[in-house]
Amino acid sequence: MSAVKAKCGTTPNTEPAELRRELRLDAFHPDYRRVIGEFTSSSAALEDLADTFPGLLFALASNYATADQRRHTLEMIHAGVALREIASALDLPWWLRKLPPRAFAAPLPKFPLDRDFTFRISNLIPHDEQMLPTWLTHVGHACEACGPAYALWIARQPDLTDPLSDMSRVMAAWAWFSQRAELPGHRLLRRAWSFEMSFRRACEELAAWRQRLRLVECLGSGIESPWLADGTALDFDFVALRTVDDFIAESEALDNCLDQYADHLHSGRSAVFSIRKGERRVACVEIGLHDEEVTMPNIVQLRAARNRRASPEIWQATYAWLGGQALEPLSPDRHVPKPIRRAEARRKMWAPYLAFLAGTPHEPPFRRLMLEQAGGRREVRRRPGAMQRPALARRQEAARGA
Repeated sequence: MSAVKAKCGTTPNTEPAELRRELRLDAFHPDYRRVIGEFTSSSAALEDLADTFPGLLFALASNYATADQRRHTLEMIHAGVALREIASALDLPWWLRKLPPRAFAAPLPKFPLDRDFTFRISNLIPHDEQMLPTWLTHVGHACEACGPAYALWIARQPDLTDPLSDMSRVMAAWAWFSQRAELPGHRLLRRAWSFEMSFRRACEELAAWRQRLRLVECLGSGIESPWLADGTALDFDFVALRTVDDFIAESEALDNCLDQYADHLHSGRSAVFSIRKGERRVACVEIGLHDEEVTMPNIVQLRAARNRRASPEIWQATYAWLGGQALEPLSPDRHVPKPIRRAEARRKMWAPYLAFLAGTPHEPPFRRLMLEQAGGRREVRRRPGAMQRPALARRQEAARGA
């Protein structure tokens, strides 16, 4: 009988342990199997954590918490202390014990330890184990990149199966600025994130916010010398929109999409003026390049509130104001902020959020996304139309040809 066992390569004491160890390691994410194998190679007590508390084993093997905490935790494990006490010593949430080994695919963040968060997150853990790695990654990012409330909101979203994306990173920033009314990024919000908001509505508001961010990229701290001068004609005042706040205020007052106008302003071949009667904003006009004389101004769009047609008297006043200008050929470089001013505005805008991310693995990719890549974006041209479609490709192409 022993000869048969020897021939088959089996021994009663070694094979079950080796097979059990192999199965335990295979249950973890491939990126962490080797380090977990090395970590548990000399300790049966540590290896047993793969069955009793895989999240604790993963945390120790991936250098969670401080070195002193990990050292003390190891002493407690070998002394046979209860797992709940061990998790508490490591500041590891107890709800993570519910998760199988395959759920852990990235270093764990510092989740809140309070009862309310623990109770609520425990009830949001997906039943489908296939979803757990990406779910935990998204929730961990949400917690570190925005906060506990946002993490709970992300945790309840269905179908979190896609890897962490640029959109996820920017959405966390949007939610973070939503809670900080004192910062410039909050003033760019059309509507702030709230826990009750649907994911679909959040995506819509995020898209609007990102377009307003493009205003920062295009306008920087503002246009110092507009192409045409402010003025008054037939009792109407014409005031250039110079800053991000100007465009947002005009958009909100007239209920149009001037706050989404960034890409058309980037070239410096277009200017937008608010038309006012006393303190009341009544219309806005976009001045672009003439079809034939491409260095001369032309009325591209003139719209009243909600993109309605402007009255004849507003048109008459606009032509009177335009006719009184001291015209000179358009030099776009003189009428848009310099690249260095735009870069300064971006850095100022994102500095508070990058400081919040400091020390987390999310800060470097977000910095690359919003500061380094933003400066290299190309202008996007859209089809002509009303104020909600602010690109005039034909005139811009004519200007470039000139």
